[in-house]
Amino acid sequence: MTGDELNRYLELLELTQADLAARLGVTTRTVRRWQTSEQPTPPWVAEVLGAWRQLHTRNLPWGADLESVWYGDDDQIRRHQDHDKALAALLQRVKARGGPSAPWRVNLRDHSATLGPITVRFYRLASNSFSVANYRRGDMLPDARRDQPLIEDAVAAFAAAVSEARRARHHEGWDE
Repeated sequence: MTGDELNRYLELLELTQADLAARLGVTTRTVRRWQTSEQPTPPWVAEVLGAWRQLHTRNLPWGADLESVWYGDDDQIRRHQDHDKALAALLQRVKARGGPSAPWRVNLRDHSATLGPITVRFYRLASNSFSVANYRRGDMLPDARRDQPLIEDAVAAFAAAVSEARRARHHEGWDE
């Protein structure tokens, strides 16, 4: 990643050097060195920024929660980064398949997505993102390996509903 590419990410994600440094768990000086190409940007930074761009473009939350950033909890910051990369990759897989194969019924209040006898539940992360909590089937025993494409479709449907709700709140002038 070049310094110019990094600057484009900062602009797109509306981050300052200090914001990016805190969210990555590095110093502002390190970010400045990456921007001026004085020091190469590590590949993991490009991966994280790519995931954040994908989530941002989909109007989904990304990055670590504010408390982790404030207290410099590097372990928790890395866990959020790993989650963001995994979620972005999952959404890309579903998109590459042409989107969810069936219309899931999403209930944001109940944090669930349902398709016939299958229900996938989600929990809210401190970063305002979400993660799969569990899933169940009413017609047969659950098998995560067999049902992985369906679970991924549920995640994509839930993400679309979260995105739409965030757009509506933004349109109405409400903050999260």
